[in-house]
Amino acid sequence: MLYWVAAIIEPTKKEKEETSAMEKLVMQPKIIVARDDKDAAIKVVMGEESLKGLDADKLQIVVRPF
Repeated sequence: MLYWVAAIIEPTKKEKEETSAMEKLVMQPKIIVARDDKDAAIKVVMGEESLKGLDADKLQIVVRPF
């Protein structure tokens, strides 16, 4: 099955209150072939170099069927 997968960084509650910060897109949506949505997310997290070193607590992987 095909999935669109993107990655965003969520601002902290403090950043939202002080500067009205919004989510930041850290990986453009990609089309991934996977068995299910969890498999698609794992493939992206394990294979995408641009996600290495980012704060995992603030990282959100967004998966949608294509």
